[in-house]
Amino acid sequence: MQYKIESIGAEFSNKSIVNLEKRFTSYANEGYKFHTVFQIQQPGCLGIGKPTITNLAVYVKE
Repeated sequence: MQYKIESIGAEFSNKSIVNLEKRFTSYANEGYKFHTVFQIQQPGCLGIGKPTITNLAVYVKE
């Protein structure tokens, strides 16, 4: 089984949702199946800046 993990951000405009649909379709054409999305907190610059929240999408290929 092979995994692909992609940062997809946390805020979505209408245009970015359409782009995300295109990426999901592209990965499906490569044989990946969408698995899940989960939220993480990334540390700020050099570990001292304000942390950011983002979402990671996970895809699976058997």
